[in-house]
Order: sequence, then structure tokens, then C-alpha cells
Amino acid sequence: MPEALETLQQIATASDSNMLNPLYNDTDGPSLAFLADLLAQPFCRAWCLLREHHPVAVVWYQCHSDCAEVIDLRVRENERRAGVATRLLRASFDALDGVDKVNLEVRAGNTAARALYERWVFKPSVTALIITQRVRVVRTHC
Repeated sequence: MPEALETLQQIATASDSNMLNPLYNDTDGPSLAFLADLLAQPFCRAWCLLREHHPVAVVWYQCHSDCAEVIDLRVRENERRAGVATRLLRASFDALDGVDKVNLEVRAGNTAARALYERWVFKPSVTALIITQRVRVVRTHC
């Protein structure tokens, strides 16, 4: 489906997160309730990629100063390996005002996620299973 039909929406409140229920049917990773509770904290930011007003992917960040950590990334099962996560990461990186570094952790056995992050040139950390990517945000003003 064309990218033009996709929109990025910030998830700012727990009630905003209700639309994400279809992405949280499996029990892997943090629950939607846990993540929605984090939205009350000033460090939590989340964005959802919508297609025809339906969520296809979501990413949650924990932000501190100029650094953000991906705490959860979900893509609707039938949309995986179609570039959705790449488009969501690109758009959300652009929306991360003041952030120039993004960290994340990924299980060694999650080969699909590791391949995605390696395409983004995230580098494994020597001291932990943390992968870091410097984000250069270029903004143009009209």
C-alpha cells in the first residue's frame, strides 16, 4: 500500500493509546497498559503509524536530555518486512526534538529486529546488549 496513505500520530495520553490494542495481542514485551502508564511521565514519547486511521506500527521512547531509548516497537503481523518499521523509525527520529542519539536493546534471537537495526547502522555495544545510533536531524524551515 502506498506510503502516502500513512500518517504519523503522536501518542500523548493513555486514552490515545487505546487504538493500539490490535498491536498488543501477543504477550511478548511490555504490555500496552504498562506503556500507557509511562505516558504520564515527561520522559516518555510514542508515535504510531496509521493507515486509513488504523494503527500499523508503534514505537515508544524513553527520553533523557539528548538521548532516547527505544523501549518498544511493534508492527502489525501482516505488515512485517514491508518497510513499515523503517518508515516509522525515520518519521519518529525526525519528531524527536533535541535528541541526537538513540539506544535500544534487542534479543540476540530476534533476527528480524536485528536486521532492521543493522540496516539503520546501529552498532552493538561492547559492554552490553545495547545498540546505539547517532541521529542527525536536519530540519528545513519554510
